[in-house]
Amino acid sequence: MSSNPELDRKLRPIYDAMEVGNYREGIQLCNKALKKQPDLLIVKALKALAFERCERTNEALQLCEEIQWAKPTDEATLRTLSMVLRSAKKYEPMIKLYEHASKVNPKNENLATQWFMALARTLDFKGQQMVALQLHKNFKKANYMFWAIMSITLQGQKVPANQPNVLYQLAERMMAKLNTEGKVQTIEELQLYLIILLGQKDRHADALALLEGEIGTKTKAIENVELRHLRIELLIKTERWKDARDATVHILKEVNSDDWRTVLQYFDTIFLPIEDADLKSSDNLTEARAFTSELVKNETKNRKRGPFLAQIELEKRVQDKIGDNKTKMLDLLVAYFDIFGSKTCCFEDLAGYISNVDKEDATEFCKRLRDTYGEKADNVNEICTQINITRFERFIGKHSQLNATDIMALVNKFWKFYEDALPFGKDLEETERQHGDDYAIMAAHLLFDIHKETKSYFPLLNAVFILEHALKASKHNYQMKLVLIRFYELLGAFHCATAIYNTMGIKHVQHDTLSHFITDRATSFGLFQDAMMQLYEAHAIYHSNEAETPEMILQAYKYSTFSKMQEFIEFQSRLENSLQKMIADRELIRLEFLKEDSVSRAIAWLQELEIVNLKYDDQFCSSRIDNRDTSVMLNWNPKGSPSVEALTRAASQPDRVWMTLYTLVPRILKHMAHLAPIDAEYGNLTSALEKLYSSSEQQVELTAEEIKLAKIISYVAQAFKILSLAVVAQNSNSSTKEDPAKTAAAVKEQLTAAGAQLKRETIKSTGVLPWQTFHVLTSTVEAVAYLNVMNQCLLNLVSTKANKKAVFKGVSVVIQDFMAQCRQALQSVQTDVNALRNVVKPDRIKSGLLYEICDGSTVDFVRAPNHHALIEEKMLKIGASWMSSLANLQQEAVSRIV
Repeated sequence: MSSNPELDRKLRPIYDAMEVGNYREGIQLCNKALKKQPDLLIVKALKALAFERCERTNEALQLCEEIQWAKPTDEATLRTLSMVLRSAKKYEPMIKLYEHASKVNPKNENLATQWFMALARTLDFKGQQMVALQLHKNFKKANYMFWAIMSITLQGQKVPANQPNVLYQLAERMMAKLNTEGKVQTIEELQLYLIILLGQKDRHADALALLEGEIGTKTKAIENVELRHLRIELLIKTERWKDARDATVHILKEVNSDDWRTVLQYFDTIFLPIEDADLKSSDNLTEARAFTSELVKNETKNRKRGPFLAQIELEKRVQDKIGDNKTKMLDLLVAYFDIFGSKTCCFEDLAGYISNVDKEDATEFCKRLRDTYGEKADNVNEICTQINITRFERFIGKHSQLNATDIMALVNKFWKFYEDALPFGKDLEETERQHGDDYAIMAAHLLFDIHKETKSYFPLLNAVFILEHALKASKHNYQMKLVLIRFYELLGAFHCATAIYNTMGIKHVQHDTLSHFITDRATSFGLFQDAMMQLYEAHAIYHSNEAETPEMILQAYKYSTFSKMQEFIEFQSRLENSLQKMIADRELIRLEFLKEDSVSRAIAWLQELEIVNLKYDDQFCSSRIDNRDTSVMLNWNPKGSPSVEALTRAASQPDRVWMTLYTLVPRILKHMAHLAPIDAEYGNLTSALEKLYSSSEQQVELTAEEIKLAKIISYVAQAFKILSLAVVAQNSNSSTKEDPAKTAAAVKEQLTAAGAQLKRETIKSTGVLPWQTFHVLTSTVEAVAYLNVMNQCLLNLVSTKANKKAVFKGVSVVIQDFMAQCRQALQSVQTDVNALRNVVKPDRIKSGLLYEICDGSTVDFVRAPNHHALIEEKMLKIGASWMSSLANLQQEAVSRIV
């Protein structure tokens, strides 16, 4: 509230209405107040805020613009106005408003601070520096000087490494002055000083001196874990080997023997000072073996894994350098398993070392484990131990040597082990996993192996039934869910995949790292609306990043947490430049286009399409950051083999080539929709598209259908170019006009080539409709949707006012013939869809496919009568998803016949 009681009385009802979320009443009260006093800026600002909360953004911004012209200086109006502008991501007006208000009221510290924060939201480091220095000058507070130094440092980070960095030098001088004055007093201020020093070349000694000096002692830097590690790293880089070793030994013996980062630093102090040739006779090696043995001996109760892994890591490094002690390495691996073999992490701990030894040694390792532990599993620890042994056996390639019969026997064996383990988990919380869950996942992996080998989809269906049953006992096992999502996608059942995905509770940044599991080529299932919903939900993280991350940066300034500021800025950059974001953007553009149900509306949509962000140049593509998590799925496949995540993709993972294809298509179509003259940009677009489908390296990332689409668009784009140039020549005063017959022949050649790509074989079904089936059908529908627009653009060229004498009548005939081919392509889609719908009707599934699955399966789980109800339920859901895709494709095909 203000210092004006009369104004406070007028504003109180408005504030009360807004506080309880009654924004419509707030607008009415604002209107009432403005009738009496039209120039009351705070009321206008409150009205703008109410508009924004009612999602009437345009009206809110119009009011904001009115207020900006008045240049308000009172904090209440500015604060309310900034809420609206911040929500609309209009940061520049906020900067100007606070700049003006601060200059009018130079003694108002809050206004100047808000000016700085407004600049910080836009990462205007130079502006921040200026305002922070002004704040320090006016209000004499040390934290403002640190703001200025941080702003200079952030500018310095953008200076190329091969150029002198005067900004770092300036920041260092300012920091040194503050340190001399005793104003560097906190860990965060010390870390800012270290950031500046370490940002410069060969300043390790200076950073170490600072850390070990008075300021390091005063701030108790040694108690900070990160700074403790940094000190050791600096000791190593300055080759103070003994001091570094003493520091690591102290931490491992007295503080935390499980500190793996310190273990690795300890080994650096052992191996870096000596040549490999001298290692065997070195005292360092003797000392390291003695020290790691001592750490192991000290682990008596609640033993930590670090010391035991340190012994293995030491011998691995020795073996890598001088090929010594293979037997000892193997003994250590077995000994580690004997102690920690019942822990889930055991496989992850040892997999890297197992992959480093010879195949014979890896086989011997597994043999010794199996000889020792057999297959007995009478308690939870033994179940976990057996699972780990099985993981290692798959990891060394034992499963790869089996034939289909042996694999199926192993599937049944694992399923029995899973069922035997269930009683041990009867008292587990609902959120916990069953102890034998990995047996079910392993069985699914084996069934997938058979699918890859035989191309039959029945093993995949069997795997789905097993995992769906296991998921009932482990409702929150996300590993099972990830495998199920991929299997459902391979089976063409998008609704089933989304149903699983939606139970995973994907939140925040996971939308960037994990959404590719459900959004990659989601358009291909023919369920355009469902795909769009998934993409919009995943896309929310990028909008929240724009709004929320700047506020995190402001909090870092407010609380002087300088060490986190770079992380926040990097986080913001990684999301802004996310490859997944660009892929999702392109997919959304495809779906928005396909949503238009008439050619005229599609052309209008293309004409209005903003292409500012539709970039495809090498610099743009190479600057995208791939944040996608491809290692989250459990993978026990042998080293050198593709991971389960890679193998279970329906097609190659979309990347820069895919992104370029679906950037070029809308840009070419937009050019045609405007009937724009052929220029250098159009030439660049068509050349880039031709390069995509003619380069074997780039084709690897695209499916056969996507390559066909690229060719179709390219051929018709060339036809448009030929016709456009001929029309321009015809309408000019030039005497060298193209012969219309030659133009028609050239256009026909291109359209004939495009028509050849539209042709395809009739789809036949064996009862299962995999992803590939829907991909082929959807690609045809999508291609014709583009061609309908391109054909209309060609006709528009022919029928321009300048061509009313029907000079290019022959071209019109060619275009009409090609349009008939497009109609025929859609009719073939309808024919295929009708045939497939008959195959997947519920009664056909019950009488045919289910019988074939249950009676024909060699999987014990599937053959068991007590599981048939679940199998029928899941099979009917898969069938319902197929029917939805087919129904949508039928509707799309019918609506696009022109």
